[in-house]
Amino acid sequence: MAFAPSKGAKHRRKEKGGLILASLLDMMNVILLFLLKVMGSSGAIMRPSPYVALPAAIREAEPEKSLSILVNPQGIFEDMEKNPRMLSSSEEVADPNNVVLPGLEAFLTEQKEFSEHLGRKFKGVVTIQCDKEISYDWLLKVINTCGQTEYATIDFVVIKKETT
Repeated sequence: MAFAPSKGAKHRRKEKGGLILASLLDMMNVILLFLLKVMGSSGAIMRPSPYVALPAAIREAEPEKSLSILVNPQGIFEDMEKNPRMLSSSEEVADPNNVVLPGLEAFLTEQKEFSEHLGRKFKGVVTIQCDKEISYDWLLKVINTCGQTEYATIDFVVIKKETT
């Protein structure tokens, strides 16, 4: 046998309003994603390598993420966080008969083919982190090799000098 509800339970007021956590969490997620997108797309994208001493210069352009190589007195390296892979030795670069550096050329061609294999459009952009003690002849050989492998846009990484 069912009992009839009491008069107090029958006319109890339901509270309206209050804090709805689901909507608040959704809003916080949207704000967090917006801030991550904004902060992730601006600022220094490239960290200077500890293996080179970069020159100082006044530059206004922001760096772009692209294929990066290191040039220091020991040779030319693939830019990696730890244990950079040598692409061309200092003897190979110093040889006056080498106008195009074979190790660097093979690496750049491999990267171009890999990019095309993934279905990405090949942009032909390379970023060079060059030690400030490197001679112009070395740098010219690196630039020539990049040009021969269809990397037409060459950017250099520098330390931003403050203007006073």
